[in-house]
Amino acid sequence: MKKGISFRTKMLLAFSALIIFCIGGVWLVFSVFIDRVTINRKIRDLEKVYETIDDFFGESRDFYGRNAARKINDAIGQQYFVFLYNASPQVRFVSGSDFGEMNAWYIRDGQVYSGSKKNKAGDPELLAEHERYRIYRFAVESSPLGEDGGESGGKLYYLDAYGKLRNGFTIHIRTDIGALERGNDAVIRLLLVISFFAFLLAGVIAWLFSRRMMKPVVQLSEHAERMARMDFSARCDVDSNDAIGVLADSLNRLSWRLQETLGELKTANSELQSDLEHHEAVDAMRSDFIANVSHELKTPIALIQGYAEGLSDNVNDNPEDRAYYCNVIIDEAAKMNRMVQKLMTLNQLEFGGNQVEYERFDIVGMLTGLLNSTEVLRNQKGITLHYHEDEPVYVWADQYMIEEVATNYISNAINHASKSKEIAVSLEKGDRLVRVSVYNTGECIPEEELDRIWIKFYKVDKARSREYGGSGIGLSIVKAVMERHHCSYGAINHQNGVEFWFELELANMTEDQ
Repeated sequence: MKKGISFRTKMLLAFSALIIFCIGGVWLVFSVFIDRVTINRKIRDLEKVYETIDDFFGESRDFYGRNAARKINDAIGQQYFVFLYNASPQVRFVSGSDFGEMNAWYIRDGQVYSGSKKNKAGDPELLAEHERYRIYRFAVESSPLGEDGGESGGKLYYLDAYGKLRNGFTIHIRTDIGALERGNDAVIRLLLVISFFAFLLAGVIAWLFSRRMMKPVVQLSEHAERMARMDFSARCDVDSNDAIGVLADSLNRLSWRLQETLGELKTANSELQSDLEHHEAVDAMRSDFIANVSHELKTPIALIQGYAEGLSDNVNDNPEDRAYYCNVIIDEAAKMNRMVQKLMTLNQLEFGGNQVEYERFDIVGMLTGLLNSTEVLRNQKGITLHYHEDEPVYVWADQYMIEEVATNYISNAINHASKSKEIAVSLEKGDRLVRVSVYNTGECIPEEELDRIWIKFYKVDKARSREYGGSGIGLSIVKAVMERHHCSYGAINHQNGVEFWFELELANMTEDQ
């Protein structure tokens, strides 16, 4: 994504433009209208002065002398010049002047002038008109300095109220507005300087304000960017009660909700993946089961079929041979029956068909009975048994299932005992558990296959398993039983043989037992 001017810079530029517009507008309005406002104020002042003098004389045409002049000066102030004259061009009164100075003023073209007669007035501008008087604005070009006692050359700006009083006197009220206009120019220049520094100060304030105000906005932007990258762990720390604070809180809640939803999706995806793997494993197990069952049943079925056909065709008339044929058929049928029974038992264990019925029983007594039942088989194979347990050891378990586990361990030990042909059955008690171990001398199981021997139909030595009728299901039954009991089991290789073990929970013995 292209990055242009940042929002903070845009905001600062907008503030600056607004400040310039406001200050410039104020300066422009002030510079355009200040003279007009000043002149309007002066016009109102002239109107008040006229009314004051008109009220002072009233209908009287008598002039009251110096005292009257002083009273008029006190009433209207020193910034106004008042000229009174009758029908003759002689000025009867000048405010702010003694009577001896009256001859310094004269009338020309209906206007009053002082000093040199060379002073020339411009065209007057009518500003206000009343019933008995008018107010003009005009400029007078004064003579150069030193000529006829005039002031320095240039234009002098005045406001004159010219008209008649009620007593018939002609009146001029004059005020100098040039100084006011020059003061206004100075004020405008000062305002321009003040505006410049105000702009600098406002710019600094706007920068600080934008920095402070944009800080939470930048945090919100960074938070949103992290959310766009699927990172919902961050939180936006904006502590305010305005719209930005509400937005930050909404983003935090949205981030938390998205993170929670993403976790749920991942969990659902993981469960779905597990289900798919489970279905694949079930399909694979089903295929393996069918293949293994077919393989295990193929040999006994073939033998039964062959010997049965031989008997049916009277291949051998010798009674002993016929008895041998019958024994082979019976033996193979028994193997098939045992395998089917084990498969049924394993299926019930794996799919919850058999519930574990816990009871308290003596594990030593059960082992002793199993070992005694195998005495004939051990003697036939020349196997030496080491078993020295005689004290009862009570456990909590399903006796029928544990007997199946012990039977499988002891049968495997008898069938695989070689070399010195020894079997050792022992118990090791702990605080809460007892470990039952069945050891036989012989070849060790390859380490890489120790975890595979618990799989259905898996055989380390398939040829030898066939000799004693092994189907590879017994240890799978052991695994299923021990997992239903939530107890540990396993196999350990030793230097001269293999040890199979399982653990059970101990049960306290009461006094009457």
